[in-house]
Amino acid sequence: MTSSLVRNGIWIAPLLLATLGIGVAVVVGIADATTTTQAEPVAPGSPFLAEVAEQIALPARTWTASGTHTAKGYTTEAAETISGEGMKADCYNINLNKKLVADFRSDVFGPGMKGFFYKCQRVGPGTNKYWFTISSAHKAQIDKLCDPSTEYPIVHDEQHDTYWIDEPFTCTRRSDPS
Repeated sequence: MTSSLVRNGIWIAPLLLATLGIGVAVVVGIADATTTTQAEPVAPGSPFLAEVAEQIALPARTWTASGTHTAKGYTTEAAETISGEGMKADCYNINLNKKLVADFRSDVFGPGMKGFFYKCQRVGPGTNKYWFTISSAHKAQIDKLCDPSTEYPIVHDEQHDTYWIDEPFTCTRRSDPS
């Protein structure tokens, strides 16, 4: 879902997962090619997270969904030829930098959805799998996100010069505002 993910996306540190309203401490893994180290959980009153929340206009009370999602990348809007390089680059960027989207797929959901994409894996020819947490002040937007019949128009990702077709989002966890 990189095209729509990249579109309007802001690249930022993995600590942002906590800003999306999941209400739990997040342990962030920082990896290179040989080792993995764990950072301490994020403090609830983190000035960093407060600043990020303010900059993306994260509402104080949000509905949140987490899960996985797949997307297919193509070289043209006709969606005939897979964009292997674009798909590979998108996974690399998400795994390295994570991605925060301040207005996720407003063409489908309307304004206000906040998306965080923190892992990507190639799962087949022309298909990437993404792990996400998405929040909204509007329950109806989260309901639509988690509805397997929601359709997503093809979208162009300028960064990777790839056209993406998002497939349904599988919501494995949902939470209401506290």
